[in-house]
Amino acid sequence: MTISISLTAEAETKLSQRAARLGQDLSIVASDLLEEAVRRPSVDELLAPARRQVAESGLDDQALDDFFRDVLKEVRDEKVCSG
Repeated sequence: MTISISLTAEAETKLSQRAARLGQDLSIVASDLLEEAVRRPSVDELLAPARRQVAESGLDDQALDDFFRDVLKEVRDEKVCSG
């Protein structure tokens, strides 16, 4: 498939520099970057299982905040003790 896209001057410069650094044609580098981007899961896809778990847990925002603060404190305390 062939497409035409518009880039900002900054993006075009960075893409050109990357292609030159890699010794590849600019269109190949652009194609590789697009392929990688569409294969990579979105933030929403990555967070979906955690969001589902939170929803199923019944915890409200405050309880969830307290939970993560407690976990963070435990980790920090462990680092201080082992450090």
